[in-house]
Amino acid sequence: MEQNNINGSGSPSSPSKPYIEASDYDLQFPTWSMEYLKKAAVEHRLVRPRSLAWAILLNAVPPPSEDILISIRGHRSFYDDLRKKMSMDPRGVIGDDPLSQREESAWKQHFCDNELKAMILQDVVRTFPDEAYFRDKDVQDLMVRVLFYWSRAHPCPGYRQGMHEVLAPLLLELRADRRCAPRSISDTLRYYLQEDYLEHDSYMLFSAIMKGLEKFYWTGDVPSASGRLPVSKTIHNQNEVIRYLDKVREEYLMLFDPDLATHLAECGISMELFGIRWLRLLFGREFPRSDVPHLWGFIFSDGPMLPNVHYIILAMLISIRSILLAADTARALCVLMRPSAAGARHVCALALHLRAPHAHPAPRPPAHAPPSHDNILDASSSVYAFEQRAEEEAESSGSEGVAEGVAEGGDVAHSLAALALLRARLPAAVAALRAALPRPPPRAELPLQQIVQLAALLQCRNHALIDVETALEAAENQSTDAIGRKQLVPVVMGPKPKPQMNSKQVKIAKKVKEVPLKLFYQSECDGASDLPFLDPLGLRTE
Repeated sequence: MEQNNINGSGSPSSPSKPYIEASDYDLQFPTWSMEYLKKAAVEHRLVRPRSLAWAILLNAVPPPSEDILISIRGHRSFYDDLRKKMSMDPRGVIGDDPLSQREESAWKQHFCDNELKAMILQDVVRTFPDEAYFRDKDVQDLMVRVLFYWSRAHPCPGYRQGMHEVLAPLLLELRADRRCAPRSISDTLRYYLQEDYLEHDSYMLFSAIMKGLEKFYWTGDVPSASGRLPVSKTIHNQNEVIRYLDKVREEYLMLFDPDLATHLAECGISMELFGIRWLRLLFGREFPRSDVPHLWGFIFSDGPMLPNVHYIILAMLISIRSILLAADTARALCVLMRPSAAGARHVCALALHLRAPHAHPAPRPPAHAPPSHDNILDASSSVYAFEQRAEEEAESSGSEGVAEGVAEGGDVAHSLAALALLRARLPAAVAALRAALPRPPPRAELPLQQIVQLAALLQCRNHALIDVETALEAAENQSTDAIGRKQLVPVVMGPKPKPQMNSKQVKIAKKVKEVPLKLFYQSECDGASDLPFLDPLGLRTE
């Protein structure tokens, strides 16, 4: 191990080395102190085991010392106790009726638990469809257990869609720390990196992150003591995440970039349209997966409450301001719904500058393609480039249709971007085609008519409406019976026109498919797992 001499002030004696060099899997104290880890995280220089560095930054465990082993053991013992408490078999409770509706009934709790596990599993099987690791049954069961135990221990907010995408990067990091570890490591690291405690440590990290994130999942629905969500179909009150995003716009974006804030408002684009996804997934979908650990380390350097996460939002918006200012509503939505055109390193540097402009100089703006009518999107990450890459991969592999491992329908962001592009360009293209072919040939008449019909279907009566999957945003300000269905959600709320009805019009009720919930008992599940394994493809097609 290379030794570094430091003078009394803490600055290195050699001007060529501004910091002590940290090494992977080397817990020397100077490089694992809280001060050093914060600085390394800000500069994207955290070493492995990175998951342990995150735990220290999030105050889950102390820096390496005699106390760190005590803390790790305490977390693992707590999780074992929680599992034991939450896994009680109701058949062992004498005098309890399986049909009882009492809140304290063990059978009712058992049924609610299985219902919650089934709901979590439906999200878990869709986690990172291109990662083979998350197609493994044992990994899916592990994720369901961690999310289930956390939601039962934290009934407010309980489990919400999106939490599985916060847990997944933690599992990838914990797994990578174990797989990359050399044989010769300290006893402390050998204890921390035990494979048998991967689940325990993922719960520890997830709980630490959710201290700062859970407020963004709060919707106002308070589950009962058994974990069941209320069945009332009342409109939710404005929740914490929307208030937070309104504050970001009014107190920060208007201050740092009033032109951009005004432009978004004039386009009818509210912050929650894209900000809810950004916050709840901690920007996990906005950057390449390889950049997310560095971005998260930067965010965690401020502590478990994530007090400066709004500067990441500001930096992401300001870094693409030229594109947004040159775009109309459809194109601006298209840009905001796709992964960020700016890199994670640039966003972090800009966030630092916004926080302390005198201490941190403004980073050089990223290179974007000049905005124009035909090239408003960066070609490397546009919908067209995404589809072309998928087609090229399918051709090179000799397969047809969707590439293996990609969820049906693709990512919601790509779907929204494609929809926005179609609405912006297809009607104009159809009009130009009609003008060029006032009398189309007979063979072209039917295809042209079909294109005209498709263009008409894409046109909304209100340009401020877009299609979103309400389940993705946990039905913000929507009635609970709308969860999981696609519907038109207004970007800016306005007075609704009264529908015109005549005697010939008959209001047809929507037919809703009811899927019966199957209850699983431990005796019905093979192996040591107490969870059912449902086929992911079957879940996607139901």
